[in-house]
Amino acid sequence: MSGVQDAPLAETGSQVITACKGVTQFEQATPNAVYRGRRIYFCLQSCLETFKADPKNSCLVGDPLVEES
Repeated sequence: MSGVQDAPLAETGSQVITACKGVTQFEQATPNAVYRGRRIYFCLQSCLETFKADPKNSCLVGDPLVEES
């Protein structure tokens, strides 16, 4: 079973790729979520909230991770 243990947080100060394919420096306040065993980082809290409400209509639209049913 996939879960949070399978998707550890990045190290503080390291670069991470965001859901929209941007690059940001990870800090403890960087919005993120675990989805299907993969940790996903977001540029903004509002992007994370949109993703939580409906992954298929978030910035990950078209990504195979959210298109799988």
